[in-house]
Amino acid sequence: MTKRINNSLYSIIKEQLLKQIQSGVYAVGDKLPTEAELCEMFSASRTTIRLALSELENQDILERYQGKGTFVKRKELQLNQARSFTEDVLMSGKEPTSKIIEAKVIPAEMPINEYLNIPLKAPVNHLLRIRYADNEPLLYENTYIAWDLAPGLINDYKEGSLFSFLETEHNLKAHRSVEQLKPVLANSTASKLLGVKEGSPSLQVRTFTYLADNSPLEYSFGVFRGDFPIYTIERQF
Repeated sequence: MTKRINNSLYSIIKEQLLKQIQSGVYAVGDKLPTEAELCEMFSASRTTIRLALSELENQDILERYQGKGTFVKRKELQLNQARSFTEDVLMSGKEPTSKIIEAKVIPAEMPINEYLNIPLKAPVNHLLRIRYADNEPLLYENTYIAWDLAPGLINDYKEGSLFSFLETEHNLKAHRSVEQLKPVLANSTASKLLGVKEGSPSLQVRTFTYLADNSPLEYSFGVFRGDFPIYTIERQF
């Protein structure tokens, strides 16, 4: 009988915590009260509280860190290159936005000219953008596209999917990409643009995108902030 009562109580506690999370009492990233505080709040034993927390953790709603506490978990961001970043963020239940920090034409230096298969000093469109989800900066990226492929890009492109823009305005359809991922520590640029501490874990991403004839379309260099739990990247051109 005692076991049935405990099971019933932990389920009630779990549901009440879930409702509080869904209603915004505890937002994504918030720390929950300690186990001792939850015991007092719900007039329950520590074992019962731990059962409720464990179930919410198994459902990817909470995450617990030894010595730090229990937090409302961020939903992982699924990135699929067959879709735009904007579509990816929307499908993750977040509001996507982006901000162009810099747009200019630069002469191709080494190794950019080799990546784009153009002569040294040839003109290149260069975009520096910050990408957001729910107004929270996720990554910054430098994008390089040969001027001859997309003349006027830096003046004409404003927001949204860059690949969709290239396909619509310049008849350039991305066919495949190759990515190089590398764990790094945030430098001063990442700290400034992403609002993270300098030296915090981050993920560097270098992307080489090609047209159907295997000629280079775009090269980009970006840095993801490291405090999002998972980035799942799928390529389906």
